[in-house]
Amino acid sequence: MPPNCPTSGPERPWYRRAMPSVVAIAGNIGSGKTTLATRLAERLGFTPLFEPNDENPYLADFYGDMGRWALPTQLRFLVSRIAQTEEALASGASILCDRTCWEDADIFAANLHARGALDARDWATYRMVGERLLAALPPPDLLVYLRRGVASCRAQIARRGRDYESEIPSDYLLDLERRYDGWFDAWQRSRKLLVHAEDHDFLADRGDLEALVKRIAEELPQRQLPFR
Repeated sequence: MPPNCPTSGPERPWYRRAMPSVVAIAGNIGSGKTTLATRLAERLGFTPLFEPNDENPYLADFYGDMGRWALPTQLRFLVSRIAQTEEALASGASILCDRTCWEDADIFAANLHARGALDARDWATYRMVGERLLAALPPPDLLVYLRRGVASCRAQIARRGRDYESEIPSDYLLDLERRYDGWFDAWQRSRKLLVHAEDHDFLADRGDLEALVKRIAEELPQRQLPFR
């Protein structure tokens, strides 16, 4: 205990301060990551980091012709997300990430290579850049995998009404789902939680949100979470 601090009475500011934490929400396109990340960031008092979709000038072209635009699209996502994460970490704030940097490389780029959209030369170039950039990045303290089935993901995608996403093939989402399941099972960089999205309504049901907040707090017992 810091010197001259009382053992009773109102909380003092030193007690409420928290060590910075990093929680990441992983999941397929349309799984509800952004909604959950927003609610959790508000509840935990973390700084949210959202996917830089609107900042990627290749994205609409990519969904129209994946083979032509796969490499620049994926490199843009990877570099932008790593830069965003490094800047947030340098600030000393606790952060809530809407997707991790590793998903870009281990799931999305790898899937495009397997589907033939990234040929061997482009895949080698991506891995050369990705491995170098990711080597210096610390993993999150906790990974939360928000798993949602493909049919439900498609319904979510339709509701948010992004024109370029309407062209995403169902088999592409299914490939991503399979990769996510295997990737999460093999994840050993940090603690992890599996959340079945279709069993919860984090937007309308406060009880569902509070139950997940409790699970997160239990996985980060060494930190004083700045709950709001």
